[in-house]
Amino acid sequence: MTGVVPDPGRGNERTALAWQRTALALIAASALLTRFTADALGLASLASMGAAVPLAAWVFLESRGRYAHDAGLRRRSRSRDGRAPLALTLATAVLALTEATAVWLR
Repeated sequence: MTGVVPDPGRGNERTALAWQRTALALIAASALLTRFTADALGLASLASMGAAVPLAAWVFLESRGRYAHDAGLRRRSRSRDGRAPLALTLATAVLALTEATAVWLR
């Protein structure tokens, strides 16, 4: 069995932190959007939080798994398949639709 040599640079750490910041920014943006659209949409404004929080949590956990894999701490059985960027795109689309609906109803 061939050992995996960890990357000597810090690119892996920077990438993991960037994904984690992105997940936290998504939660913060959805919280602010919920606050600003609550008057116009009522309880429907919580849809953005309902979509963003689980997706952001998944992206956060996925970034930790990718970091551990790339650092050579464990091997992952599946390759990077683009699900994290897709999840962020879908969450951003839900946020945009929520805001557009609130603006349209005012």
